[in-house]
Amino acid sequence: MSPTLEELLEQFASSGNMPPELLGRIQEAMNDPSKIDEVLEALKGMGADQLMAPPLNMADFYREGTKPYRLLWPIATPLPMSFEQLDRKTQFFVLFQEWSRREMEGAMALNAGQIEEAKLIFGECLQRARQIEVGELIARTYEDMKRIAERTGDRDAARQFSQSAAQARAA
Repeated sequence: MSPTLEELLEQFASSGNMPPELLGRIQEAMNDPSKIDEVLEALKGMGADQLMAPPLNMADFYREGTKPYRLLWPIATPLPMSFEQLDRKTQFFVLFQEWSRREMEGAMALNAGQIEEAKLIFGECLQRARQIEVGELIARTYEDMKRIAERTGDRDAARQFSQSAAQARAA
């Protein structure tokens, strides 16, 4: 019998190492809203939701424009039509969600001790956030990079990432 989600989360919380089964369930949840709700509810039950950044309302960050977005990275979830056929606002929402997915993958890599993988993912997240021009996503990515710097003992880089996050929020 496989462990419950709560058991996997407890194991992660107590050891600091992400069990492969938990990683698999989180990756599944990224494509199924009912499963992500289950993961978030389990985290909330443990009190771990307070460690996570609050969710963002994508609509609060969308700015009208005439120029469509370009698809620069593959999309994990199949779309009902090609990205280019979507209206600009829907393109924004897709790109915003893809940033969220990749940021979670970066956090999972960091939590699993895969520092180089996390660096690559967060570097991509920074490019994604800049593409859609969302200061809060830029700031959150710098905070993720700060966590890497702290984990590796690079205080100067951590301080710089913290300053960059504050600047992104102020802009």
